[in-house]
Amino acid sequence: MFRVLLHPFDGFYDVKFLGKRNFALATFVLLICGVVGIMNYQYTGFILNYNPLFAMNSVTIFVTTLFPFLLFLISNWSVATLFDGNGSFGDIYIVISYALVPKLLFDIAGIVLSNVVIQEEAALLYAFMTIGTVWFAFLLFCGLCVVHEYTALVNVVTLAASFCSAIVIVFLSMLYFTLVGKVVGFVYAVFLELTKRW
Repeated sequence: MFRVLLHPFDGFYDVKFLGKRNFALATFVLLICGVVGIMNYQYTGFILNYNPLFAMNSVTIFVTTLFPFLLFLISNWSVATLFDGNGSFGDIYIVISYALVPKLLFDIAGIVLSNVVIQEEAALLYAFMTIGTVWFAFLLFCGLCVVHEYTALVNVVTLAASFCSAIVIVFLSMLYFTLVGKVVGFVYAVFLELTKRW
């Protein structure tokens, strides 16, 4: 995992072709990502923290922190099958998890530093934390190029298609759960009506 941080192409090559992967470690990184999301919500310095702490729900924050990564995992895997990508579902999972490491490190450092900076230094802190996000995006791009065996241009196209696919997945999911809610509500109303008549 740490080889990937400074040598992404070589590191992800080892993951893809030499089988140097650890799903338990990747899952642990994702869980830490969810915990860091909770920490960011609650423990960011009061000068920069505009979150309503009285309305905090740790489970909701944990799920919403991990949801974009899991949505990207599903959408990228589905699009890769159409673009002849060679990466498996597990390969993409490892790439996302390993690429998250620098973002997590910078986010944790940002949470700590947010408690000692003043308002005028907030822009510098945000710029510092952006480094981790850019590093994450770079590692993700390199990792997907390697595991899918894409050129950079094809990878950009599949990333755009993955974004569109994620929107479609969210839309269909919302439509599905709305319809299920309507059906359940209708069945429940019929049940109440029948029990009142008896």
